[in-house]
Amino acid sequence: MTVSVNVIPEFSELLKIEVAWNESINKYGKNPFFLTGFVKQSMESYRSKGWTPLPLVISANDIIGGIVPLMTRKRFGVRTVKFLSRNWLSPDLILDDQYRQTYASYILDFLFKTLRCQFVDLTLPVESPNLQILKQMCEAKRIYFWVNPYMGHCIIQIQHTWDEFEKQRGYNFRRRFKRLERKLSQAGLWRTICIGKRNNGSDIIERILDVERKSWKQAWRARREIEMDQDLLMVWRASQYTARTVPNFVWKVWFLELNGQTLAYTLVLQYKDTAYIVKTSFDDGYRKFQPSIYINNVAIRELFKERQVKNIDWLTDLHFHRNWTNISIPRVNVMMSRSSVIRTMIKFVLPNIPTHMRAILDPLLK
Repeated sequence: MTVSVNVIPEFSELLKIEVAWNESINKYGKNPFFLTGFVKQSMESYRSKGWTPLPLVISANDIIGGIVPLMTRKRFGVRTVKFLSRNWLSPDLILDDQYRQTYASYILDFLFKTLRCQFVDLTLPVESPNLQILKQMCEAKRIYFWVNPYMGHCIIQIQHTWDEFEKQRGYNFRRRFKRLERKLSQAGLWRTICIGKRNNGSDIIERILDVERKSWKQAWRARREIEMDQDLLMVWRASQYTARTVPNFVWKVWFLELNGQTLAYTLVLQYKDTAYIVKTSFDDGYRKFQPSIYINNVAIRELFKERQVKNIDWLTDLHFHRNWTNISIPRVNVMMSRSSVIRTMIKFVLPNIPTHMRAILDPLLK
């Protein structure tokens, strides 16, 4: 078996194999955030921040057996490699399970021998089949390997009807949302609507951004001189493209309206057996109605009733998720290096040095 590792540095090159790339994601994985629409947005975003996209295609006898979208950057003489994806999007190595160990070995050789990188920093799902294999390969190749805990993500498993789920959550669960509905009714005419890909995407994103501008997040962004949520725009643009090119990918937005005013939204992506609640926010002027809590409950209820997915994934682990679930799946931060100096600095020294001095070393990791 002849194995090759090829880099696809430009989206124009990726377009040439787009069908095969997406078919490989669909065959060997379940993460929609590695489909070409999302890779395109990530390539553009990270290139503007000084990273070089490094999407890898692993082939055996000219048949694609793995997809690993990475990026690299060299600072202060240290070449670093990370996933070409935000960590909260649960990236992983997408590999044919039959040859997973072989492909993992080729990937490590490419990174540490061909690319000559000094530091690899990957965040993986704790249940990833690649974790143990990477550890074994690193031990065999004399590469330092260590793992740190990372923020998990809450999920809801759809195993019952919505009525049964409500009962499991208890009397106060249903009572809370009935109380919110009474408050909304006392304030005027209200409704919830769900909009999908058949609608005008430009109108929808403007409604979403209008809510974002009125949310509590805007003050947080202003203090950091951030104009808008770039992750939101990235996900939105990628979703529009992906819905046109991947048949089993779906996006939906739920809105809560009161007297013609949009109070809150939640953006949901569906791929294979999972619905991802990617972004949600609310107009802070209507906080007393708990609009984000309410519209998320509506979206979850409808996903239960549609019975098209088996899991609802929040992608993050926040306190308000406990309204619906107590299940949080961990992620881990996997770091690999051939340099004992880099290993010691990151594993033992960096976490303990003063904040003002960390600013000197942090660029290596960002």
